[in-house]
Amino acid sequence: MNNLRLKALLGAGCFSLLMSGVANAGGFDRAGVNIDQLFDAAPYSFDAGVTYVSPQRTLKNVQRLDGSGLSSSSVDVGGDYAVPRIGIKANIFEPVDCLATYTEPYGAEADFGMNNAYSPTAVEYYVKTNDFGLTCSYKVNVGKGFLRFIGGVSYQEVDAFLSRQTLLAFGNTGLGKFKLSDEAWGWRVGAAYEIPEIALRASLMYSSSYKYDGLSGTVDTTGFAGGPLGNVTGVFPVSASAEIPQAVEFKLQSGIAPGWLAFGSVRWQEWSKLGIIPINGVINPVFGTPSNVSFDLLYRDGWTVSGGIAHKFSDQLSAAVSLTWDRGTSTTSGYQSDTWSVASGISYSPNDKIEVRLGGSIGVLTSGSSTFTGVGDAANNVTYTYDDDLLLAGSASVKVKF
Repeated sequence: MNNLRLKALLGAGCFSLLMSGVANAGGFDRAGVNIDQLFDAAPYSFDAGVTYVSPQRTLKNVQRLDGSGLSSSSVDVGGDYAVPRIGIKANIFEPVDCLATYTEPYGAEADFGMNNAYSPTAVEYYVKTNDFGLTCSYKVNVGKGFLRFIGGVSYQEVDAFLSRQTLLAFGNTGLGKFKLSDEAWGWRVGAAYEIPEIALRASLMYSSSYKYDGLSGTVDTTGFAGGPLGNVTGVFPVSASAEIPQAVEFKLQSGIAPGWLAFGSVRWQEWSKLGIIPINGVINPVFGTPSNVSFDLLYRDGWTVSGGIAHKFSDQLSAAVSLTWDRGTSTTSGYQSDTWSVASGISYSPNDKIEVRLGGSIGVLTSGSSTFTGVGDAANNVTYTYDDDLLLAGSASVKVKF
């Protein structure tokens, strides 16, 4: 192994750290299912880590458009979250490698608080996923390197929650709580070409959609009280249908000089599939009639572009830095605007069996405005603005090779 190959490969540790740390993309994307560990040179490896993300978004000039006249000068969007991941890679036999993974690749989280102009739209909501995956590759020698054919499957679980505060005439008030869950299977397929001599790797992966056609759960309106019309409250069954849409990702890395590695990626995901998602079976707790309730996302497709460079300082220490742009998925409503972030990380290897990685990023959630009216759920009829806001993230992981 020549000097360029050795040092460029050793610098790849931070590359993997940064590329797997993009955890605040558009839609519900929190970096998807990362399979970089599949390319480990070691026959076996165990990798575990967590990324913590803190978006500092604040909504301003919040005004109801449902005739209530409610307004708030500002509403903080609390929504810090952590994304864990675990991977176990094994060389089954030459030329087959397999990677078993667990992560939480998609999600959303926000807490807007009570008694403000956004409360009738949402007090709190979250979408959480658990993904259990298996991905394998088959290598074929081609030219100076080799070609990998890659395929895999995932079993994914989703849980969704939404609470809304309702303030009505006649003293009627209450908090409605919606809970939905389902599970689905997805698959991925792709290919990669590698030339280890110069640490070159180019990969193209397609990930299928996850169809959640059987989302089911309950709406709890037992907290409603008061008013001359009486109440029809209780815990009632509800259902919905949604999906995590398909995605395509291209990644490229290459050694560019002894001890230096350049890398980049482009990811597209069809978030425009998520427009208006009706929740079926909701009963108005005051009037006892069917109620039109929906998640009104109205997303557009998401694009994430990232690039950076890594350097090997010594046999134990390497570092990397990257720049990422994510196109916001919000259209006429919502606060998912474009995001720019800079990430850096270090990788420390006390020996050839253990690698410890630490990273952090700082970014800008760009400014914009939102106005929702005329379609979907009337409870979502609200307008607001938002300034440039801060995005902070940190990550830590450890890999053991054997």
